[in-house]
Amino acid sequence: MTFGCEELTESGFGVDFGEFSDIKSWLSYWFDHTTLINEDDPEIQLFRDLHDKQIVDLRVLPNVSMERTAEFVFDYVDKWIREQTNHRSFLLEVECRENDKNAAVYRRRV
Repeated sequence: MTFGCEELTESGFGVDFGEFSDIKSWLSYWFDHTTLINEDDPEIQLFRDLHDKQIVDLRVLPNVSMERTAEFVFDYVDKWIREQTNHRSFLLEVECRENDKNAAVYRRRV
């Protein structure tokens, strides 16, 4: 994640990363040892059954492509950081990586 700001705090921070426990928890909920599938996956019921049996920790999104996942993270974190800083700071871009061959960057809309 790349952040920007309109002005620095009195301490000289654009963003105080020590205040990110909520973001860390949110990211862990969605992405730490989870199974992501599209909401229109033809096997969604199978995945729900596996989740109910505690075989997978299922998360369902409209679209789990790296591009849409980066956008999903961007939208949440940008809204959160703007609210936390009274719109002084904002998110410029998010990079998501599935592996060495599959990644996407979602940048702030101008």
